[in-house]
Amino acid sequence: MRSFEGLRPIITEHFYMDWLTEFKLQSVIDFQKQQDEKADIMSTSNFINAIMNDIMSQKGLLWGVMDKETKHFVGVAGISNLQSDDPIVYVNVLNISTDAELELIRRIIQFNHQYWPDKNYQFNISPLNDEIKAAIDAL
Repeated sequence: MRSFEGLRPIITEHFYMDWLTEFKLQSVIDFQKQQDEKADIMSTSNFINAIMNDIMSQKGLLWGVMDKETKHFVGVAGISNLQSDDPIVYVNVLNISTDAELELIRRIIQFNHQYWPDKNYQFNISPLNDEIKAAIDAL
């Protein structure tokens, strides 16, 4: 299997996605703290190391997501469980619009089709509202 190194950065109309190691650690900690008040440098470093280990072992692809306009780190997105028949499209973002979140989801799905066209996929999306659920169901 080929290296995943060339599969970054990913750029969409509103977002820049790259390995978590390319973002300031404090930005990732601040994101983690919005979901888990106990997040700290150690837990966030362990999270980043686990993600990078999955990338290097080709188990998953997870990118940090930065809003291109504000330059704020807004979450993580990618594909996990790549060694199974049903990889998982994963998006976990904070403080962005539904349309922006759908932009990320569509780009990850497009990426999945491009590199693994024969695989089905499941979704792990947060936040998930009725509009996003309807858009996913329509795919």
